[in-house]
Amino acid sequence: MVNIVNRTNHSLHDIPSELEEFLKNDTYSLLVKGLSGTGKTTFSLSILRSLKAKNNFFYISTRSSPKQMFEHYPWLRKFIKEPNKDIDSPDVGQNLSAFEDARLDEPESLFERVTNQLMDVKNPVIIIDSWDSVASLMDREARLNNERVLQTWRERAKAKLIFTSEESVESSLEYIVDGVVELNYELIDGIRTRSLFLKKLRGIPIKRSVYFFTLKDRILRCFDSYDPRDFRINKGDKIPKETDYSTHLLQTGYPDLDNYIGGTLPQRGLITIEKKDTISNDIIVLFLNDLFYNFSRRRYSLLLDSGLKDVSTDMHKSKNQNYKLHVMDELRSPESSAAQDRIKRKNDFYKYVDKAVSGFENVGKIVAMVESKSLDNFISDTSDINDCCKFIKSKFELSFLILNSNNNLERYYSLSDIHLKFILICGTLFLKCSTPASAVFGIKVVNSVPQIQLDHVL
Repeated sequence: MVNIVNRTNHSLHDIPSELEEFLKNDTYSLLVKGLSGTGKTTFSLSILRSLKAKNNFFYISTRSSPKQMFEHYPWLRKFIKEPNKDIDSPDVGQNLSAFEDARLDEPESLFERVTNQLMDVKNPVIIIDSWDSVASLMDREARLNNERVLQTWRERAKAKLIFTSEESVESSLEYIVDGVVELNYELIDGIRTRSLFLKKLRGIPIKRSVYFFTLKDRILRCFDSYDPRDFRINKGDKIPKETDYSTHLLQTGYPDLDNYIGGTLPQRGLITIEKKDTISNDIIVLFLNDLFYNFSRRRYSLLLDSGLKDVSTDMHKSKNQNYKLHVMDELRSPESSAAQDRIKRKNDFYKYVDKAVSGFENVGKIVAMVESKSLDNFISDTSDINDCCKFIKSKFELSFLILNSNNNLERYYSLSDIHLKFILICGTLFLKCSTPASAVFGIKVVNSVPQIQLDHVL
């Protein structure tokens, strides 16, 4: 396999790269719009975090007090370097004045706040959250005039002015500002997902207009688009050592996923992993990388379907693991299978599995990974699936069934102790957990060699 130079990691960024470039401008105005609960406040604070603004920013809130802001976003204490002080204490310092309570302000009072900041602070970052609360107290003519005045003051002071809004229709402010970002949430494949739309960024080419994001840890982070090359396994890659599990026998190696499925994988369980044929098998093997290490430390043996032979063998050699690895020959029916009845076909499959297991004499517990398209060579009747899956579960400590054929995958769902599915949404790769409960995780690749991490989409 050819090595890839300058691998571009499928990663997680606080904000989109296009917006990051836009924020480098000396002065601009930005409108962040979206319905209640879409993450506008978190997004605005994440911009501050990205700008590394400390003493020259002013967050004017018409919704929350400074105390509430710090309670909801505890990472702000580190951000303003006041981790050990009570927010209500008079000696907190001047940084606290950066968060101003404007819940009772009339428009004139708010404009006075903004004017003072533009006059007294060099190149300030000013966030008004939200502009709706102020604009609703003005008639249309007054609103238009005040929006133009703010733009003029902003340009003269070389300030960065950010508004948030819950207005669903296009407002007058959209035509004036330099940039517009719209936040949304919707149900996709039964999962609530969050996305942002780069509607306008004056002077910046928008290569990708839609980004999915998570609000995990109350910080907005966006997912990059899926590139199969990021998941390619190269010969000679030395994959970093994963977490050493000392208490649990079987875990996935992904804390967010482990917590969601109850902490451990079920013994004698069946884990189905579904993907389209357009998604590389490399992703499956990388996903199971932590498990491979865990199995080797527990002296488990691994039985692999022939369809996973090439990529798994490369990983096995590159990591110099000491667990026993056996690759099954291609699963196929005997030449006379067309004339055999259903019971005979199942017995042929059982004999084949027994033969494969016999290659692990005196090795203890075995973990199996099989592709569903291999089972299709033996099983055509849906009623046989239940018996065959029960048989597989009885033979192995843990069984993985890779569902990568495009037909009748639903017949396996009810038999799964855990069902996982890799899905592509608008060019972004996710892992969906359908069983035991519905959840979705964003996927990223880290380090100079491929290593998967998961982030729960919250």
